Amino acid sequence: MSAASARLSGPPGTTMSDERFDSQDSRSTISRRAALRVGLASLAAASTALPAARRAVAQIGGAQPQAPAPARELQNPAEFKPPRVKASAPTTISFWQYVGFHVSAQKFIAEEYKKRFDPNVTLEITAYPGLNEQRVAVKAALAAQSHVPDIIAVEPGAYAVDVYTNGNALDFTKVFAADPEFQRGFWPNALELLTINGAVVSVPAVTNTVIVYYNKALFSQHGIEVPQTLEDLKKIGAVLNAKGIAPIVYPAAQDRNFPIFPFYTYAGGIKADKLLREADLGRKPWTSPELVAAAEFVDMMAKSGLYAKGSLGIKEPDAISIFAGGKSAMFWGGQWMRRSIRAALPPGFDLGIFPFPAVVPGGGKPVLSSVGITLTVNARSKQPDLAFEMIKAITGSWGKIEYTRNLGLSPNGPISAEAIAYQMQSLKDPLYPEFLKLQPTGTTRVIFTPPVEEALTQGMQSLFAGQKTPKAVMEAVEAVSQKAGIRKFKVG
Repeated sequence: MSAASARLSGPPGTTMSDERFDSQDSRSTISRRAALRVGLASLAAASTALPAARRAVAQIGGAQPQAPAPARELQNPAEFKPPRVKASAPTTISFWQYVGFHVSAQKFIAEEYKKRFDPNVTLEITAYPGLNEQRVAVKAALAAQSHVPDIIAVEPGAYAVDVYTNGNALDFTKVFAADPEFQRGFWPNALELLTINGAVVSVPAVTNTVIVYYNKALFSQHGIEVPQTLEDLKKIGAVLNAKGIAPIVYPAAQDRNFPIFPFYTYAGGIKADKLLREADLGRKPWTSPELVAAAEFVDMMAKSGLYAKGSLGIKEPDAISIFAGGKSAMFWGGQWMRRSIRAALPPGFDLGIFPFPAVVPGGGKPVLSSVGITLTVNARSKQPDLAFEMIKAITGSWGKIEYTRNLGLSPNGPISAEAIAYQMQSLKDPLYPEFLKLQPTGTTRVIFTPPVEEALTQGMQSLFAGQKTPKAVMEAVEAVSQKAGIRKFKVG
C-alpha cells in the first residue's frame, strides 16, 4: 500500500490514483531577493493596514510578483519536525474527510512524513463526496463505538460541539502542553472557534473566505461595474436578466452551510456578529429585529431574480459549469473552489473577485471568514498518539506551507516572508494574494448549538423554497433554542 491511499465516493475499496504536486508548477518565476522583498512588503502592509488589536490574527498577503526567473529554486524554509512518538510496527491511520481536492496535499505531506520519519505509518484517507455524507458516516461509526476513523475532519461550531461533548473526540491539551510552539502556529481566533469547555478540540488545516467570483469580460461587455451596494447589485441583476444571463449562480444544494451563508452575510454586514453568538448560546432571542432582518434578506435574495433558477438543486460542480460557460456573470462561493473554477474556465476567461456589496447604506462589505477543514482524534482510536503526530505533520509549520502552496487557500496561522516567496513560485494565480488580503476582514459563519444549527439550516432552506416567511422561520429557530435550554458547554 502507498503511504497514503485515498478512497473517494464509489464502491468500497476503490482508490484514487496517486496525485503528486506538479513539478512544472513548482518552477521558479522570481528571484529570491525580489520574492523576499515582496514578502516583506506584504508583512508590512498587513501590519499597518489593520488596527493594532487585530495584528496578531491578521493574514499575510501581498501583490503577486512579476520578475525574472531566479538563479535557484526556493525551498520550504520551515523545519519539518520529527515526531515524538513513532510506530513500532506497520500501522494504518484512518482519516475521514469531506473535501476531495485536499487529498493531494494531505497525501504529499503524509508520504514525506513516512519517508523522512516513520516508515511504519500509512495514512489512509477516505474523502466523502461532501460534508453531509461524511457527517452521516462519522455519526454511524461513533454510534457503533468504532475505533475507525482515527482522525476525523470536523467543522467548527455544532459539529465540533456534538462530537466532543458526547465523548467522541480527544482534545489537544496534552499535545499543546508538550509542544507549545505547535499551538503558537495557529491564528488565535481560529483556535477560539474550536475551543469547547476550555479545551481546543480540533485544529484547522487552512482558513478561507466566501466572496463573489465574477466574469470580467461579461461585466465589460454590458457596461457593468463591480457593485458597491445591494442596490447596485439589484440594478446589475436587472441588466443581466434582460440579456438572458443569470446574475449569480449559487450552489445552495452543496451542503448544509450554503443555505445559511446569505443569513451570515447580512448579519456580518450590519455588525450583528455578537448578537448572533449570543442568540446561538441562548442569551438573546433569535426573533431580535436584526436577526429577523437577516432572514428577510435571505428571502429577498431568493425571490429577487438574482440567483440562477433552481438554487436548491445546484451543487458546486453544476455551479462551476454554469459560470465557466458564461451562463451566469457571478458565482457566490468560497475560496476553496478557486482551483476547481480555474480548471473549468476556457482559455482567456478573465476571472475576478470582490466582497459581497454593502447590505445596508453606509455599511461595510461583508466577507465571511472561518477555518476550513479541521482535524480531531477519535476518542476510541487504537493509536491516538500516532494520530496526533500525523495531524501535527499536516497542520504544523512545514505542513501548512505545503498544504496552502498546493491548494491556494489561506494558511492556518502566520507564515514568514520566505514562506510566501516559496509559495509564490508555484501559485501563479493572482487571486491568491487577493484572498489573503480579504481574510482578516472576515466575519463569523459558525453556529455552536447543534439543534439550533439544524433548525437554522432547515429554516433557510424553506426560505429558498418559498415555503415559510422569515418571521415564521426565526420563531421556529427561537423555539428550538429555548427547548435546548441552558447550554451545557462553553465556547471560546
